[in-house]
Amino acid sequence: MIELKITVDKAVELEQEVKDLYQSIVGAPVKEETPAKKEAPEPVKEEASEPVKEAPAPKEEEPAPTVEPEKEVPSLEATREAVKDVMAKATDKTKAKGEFKAFLDSIGAEKVTSATDEQRIQIMDWVASRG
Repeated sequence: MIELKITVDKAVELEQEVKDLYQSIVGAPVKEETPAKKEAPEPVKEEASEPVKEAPAPKEEEPAPTVEPEKEVPSLEATREAVKDVMAKATDKTKAKGEFKAFLDSIGAEKVTSATDEQRIQIMDWVASRG
């Protein structure tokens, strides 16, 4: 967890501190638009203490670990073998292959070997529903 404390006297100073922090993290300056400048000072004053809570990224990282403990991420080899078994057991192999390709498209995977961990979990769920 990252704790961030910024103490400023004016909203303009807070805005500059946020820009400096952004540049140090991202490595590029903040892209500014003229309409955003007019609206930015008011919300910044109200949220001066809130960015400290929102700045850490663990909130974004927490959902992924909660999914993983429930279902173990299968290895690439295990996923490939499971799909091969389903295809081998299918009576109409052409139809099974077409259904599998449609399923891969629906989850956004091009093929099993390029599937992400989450996609491999979904593939194994699909295999379980077929077998």
